[in-house]
Amino acid sequence: MPKTKNNNADNLIILNRETNEPIGDYAVRCLEYNIINMTLLPGTFISEKIVSEVLSISRTPIREAFSRLEKINLIEIYPQKGTMVSLIDTSIVEETSFMRMVLEKEIIKMVCKNHSEKDLKLLNKNIEHYEKNINTNKFYELLKLDNEFHELLFSIADKKLTFSLIRDSIKHFNRARIFNIMEMDRTRTLTEHSNILLHIKEKNIKKLLPIMEMHLTHVKDDMEFLKNKFPEYFK
Repeated sequence: MPKTKNNNADNLIILNRETNEPIGDYAVRCLEYNIINMTLLPGTFISEKIVSEVLSISRTPIREAFSRLEKINLIEIYPQKGTMVSLIDTSIVEETSFMRMVLEKEIIKMVCKNHSEKDLKLLNKNIEHYEKNINTNKFYELLKLDNEFHELLFSIADKKLTFSLIRDSIKHFNRARIFNIMEMDRTRTLTEHSNILLHIKEKNIKKLLPIMEMHLTHVKDDMEFLKNKFPEYFK
């Protein structure tokens, strides 16, 4: 069991609850945001009682939220000892990177063969928004835009269900990616997304495939640097 870190759940960023959003889903969304955004750092112990007080909701939905987050490897529950934000597991990062590479190389083939002008405009708009935010500290927004770019590719390929099935499995991976955005060259993602769009327009699958493979394996390749700089956050 990792060394205990101070509980800082009282510093949670509180999100607005959406209209008709079930209270349990709201609790999960708030905690997930704070974990991925690094407000709750890996290895931090969090209290059901404090989270309940900060979010002003009862402890039952918090307990249920903890259970759901444990299933997607964002927290670890130690009976009689406490609940901890999980350390970033490099084996999960590597396997998720592999899964995405295999899937998205097939997705990009479909997109290359069949896309509309509207699809190209949506991808371009996403890239423009990313570029607009690239020099800010809106790390979560950049991660969100990066995810949305890839979700658009699945949508264009008519594989929305496939993306929905992998959405939860990439959330642990997203914490490594947000570290990547904080510490590595953000222009790399912008350049690669721009090149992906360019070659989609040209329907040049020969150039697209190696770019996609490189793009989807950066996080795995950058793990050594990140682990050396932040060893306390990695398993």
